[in-house]
Amino acid sequence: MADDILGVAGKVCLVTGASSGLGAHFAALLAGRGALVAGASCAPPVGEDASVRHYDCDIRDGAAVEAVFEAVERDLGPVDVLVNAAGIAHFERAEQFDDEALADVFSTNVAGTMRVTREAATRMLAAKRSGSIIQVTSVLARTGMAGVCAYAGTKAALEQMMRAQAIEWARSGVRINALAPGWFATAMTKPFLDKGAGGFLKGRIPMRRLGRPDDLDGALLLLASDASRYMTGTVLTVDGGFSAGA
Repeated sequence: MADDILGVAGKVCLVTGASSGLGAHFAALLAGRGALVAGASCAPPVGEDASVRHYDCDIRDGAAVEAVFEAVERDLGPVDVLVNAAGIAHFERAEQFDDEALADVFSTNVAGTMRVTREAATRMLAAKRSGSIIQVTSVLARTGMAGVCAYAGTKAALEQMMRAQAIEWARSGVRINALAPGWFATAMTKPFLDKGAGGFLKGRIPMRRLGRPDDLDGALLLLASDASRYMTGTVLTVDGGFSAGA
């Protein structure tokens, strides 16, 4: 019964940042459930997964983003589900953050993600097609912590923009929500966790462990499937209780 409720079979799903980390996991998860999955990233995929069709795309480049959507529509069909998992992080104290690093993280995490979101929504709206857009944000959008000010700021920006977009697109059938993971051990978070933060964070997480990628499966499938047809403008938090005790 749950498989039917959370079904994504036959849906065309585009996942950004699908070459590694959570993006790669989401792409494989959707493909394993019968979705037609395109992965977009500016790095080659780690490992081989024939069920995911990969496209080279730097989301900071508007022409590249448009080209990916054209290619996916040609190869698989119009996008039904967009998962914006691409992102970068700079872990530094606020007074050490230089202009170049700040511009880099915002141009990727905010401007780049909004560029992909706009392209997806514009096409869905023009074709009068319903669809689901999922912004992968973070508990840091709403929880303060030293050393993550720029990254946290980008995720907070995405969540607030998502709320405004949800209101604008609600009547069209285009839904947009956010999935906010807590602390997961990925290539992006490894430098921060390896500095000693891993043990400290486990002590602050009520479940006393870091997240595993499959801990996000239920939430991702909920937002991607028609089970969330009456949800838009919502943030789903999956963090082992971290934000509850913060």
